[in-house]
Amino acid sequence: MIFNKLHKIVFLTTLIFAVTGGIFAQADISSPYSRFGLGNISKNKSNTIIQGMGGISNAVDGKYLLNNANPASYAEMDSLTFLFDAGFYMKYVTYRNSTDAEKGSDASFDYFDLGFGVTKWLKMGLGVAPFSNRSYSSSAEYDFQYPYTIDYEGTGGLNKLYWVSGFKIYKGLSLGVKLNYVFGNITDVTTLYYPGLNNFHNEKRTINLHFSDVTFDFGLIYKQKLRNNYTLTFGATYSMPTKLNAHQNVFIYTMFKGYGTYTETLCDTIVYKNNEKTEVKYPQSFGAGITLQKNDRWLIGIDFNWGNWEQFKIDNVSDSLQNSWNVAIGGCYTPYNTSVSNYLRKVTYRAGMHYEQTYFNIYGTSINKYGVTLGLGLPIPRAMTSINVAVDFGKMGTTQNNLIEESYFNISFGVSIRDKWFVKRRYK
Repeated sequence: MIFNKLHKIVFLTTLIFAVTGGIFAQADISSPYSRFGLGNISKNKSNTIIQGMGGISNAVDGKYLLNNANPASYAEMDSLTFLFDAGFYMKYVTYRNSTDAEKGSDASFDYFDLGFGVTKWLKMGLGVAPFSNRSYSSSAEYDFQYPYTIDYEGTGGLNKLYWVSGFKIYKGLSLGVKLNYVFGNITDVTTLYYPGLNNFHNEKRTINLHFSDVTFDFGLIYKQKLRNNYTLTFGATYSMPTKLNAHQNVFIYTMFKGYGTYTETLCDTIVYKNNEKTEVKYPQSFGAGITLQKNDRWLIGIDFNWGNWEQFKIDNVSDSLQNSWNVAIGGCYTPYNTSVSNYLRKVTYRAGMHYEQTYFNIYGTSINKYGVTLGLGLPIPRAMTSINVAVDFGKMGTTQNNLIEESYFNISFGVSIRDKWFVKRRYK
């Protein structure tokens, strides 16, 4: 039996590593704001179930789901239960400024998670998910003594591979720790063109940052049972500040041509740095939440999260960032999860909303984001498996101060599989 348990863990772990390259080979749809900091952060997104409830996660236990946003939630798993969750998403965006609009879309795999019981007081899990995305392309024309154009382009992103441990400390109290291995590349390219002047050298600067380091997240969950089958749950999370080790490649050179359909012709190298060690100051963050639940029928909760992004620096150089915070409200309702004759009464219905002050601050303008979410949990008959769907539609940014507003519509699909270990068959 122990062999069968380890066999499942090894198989699914191998599956996660096998598909990791395919997941992150596809970049997210471009956003001009991803030029700053580490790009668009997806730190608190967790999984499809959480997304359908507005993103509340700090006080949601892991009895029936893998909530890696709070590692203490894993302690609530049954010691005989094995959980697996995977998902992918589709995204549709409309970009607007004061005069124009443009549409875009993208689809990609999103996350893989698995969790399992070790003892009655210790549960573990591992997974892989995107952490941030850098994808932008813009151009600006100037005329100062001579007309010139500057192109800006960014690609890449960071991913995280994590190991979670949840500990049952006392009746109703659980603690957890998550070790994240953060890895990936971020590339920024800036090109200066003098399109109408053949006797001027154009210039290109390419900066590539390669990340490979670990961070730690901590979590706490306390559950208090009330009368009439109600349960009140409080949760808190904390991410440690750390100095991420990174290596930087810098290549600055002058060239002939290179603009439009013309091929670059290298003229002279100005700066060349290869694999230079770089220090990135990654800030602390914390979150807190509370939920009220009645049996497995319904749950409602509220979350608050804050990040100290004003302290973010690369080689002691700050960026156009501010401290971030967000509030999320959401919940779920299952009419009758043991119904035999009416399938719709077994479906879980989810809804929520969220508002966020992102860490982007451009020209003194805070870039805010808000959205409404809806979700469904569709159980598979005669199986401990469910198909989950979540939609999130809202806006980010503004058209004021020559900035860009993003109207987005996200669809997330996930599959959650539960299995029981060490359960003897009564019949053959």
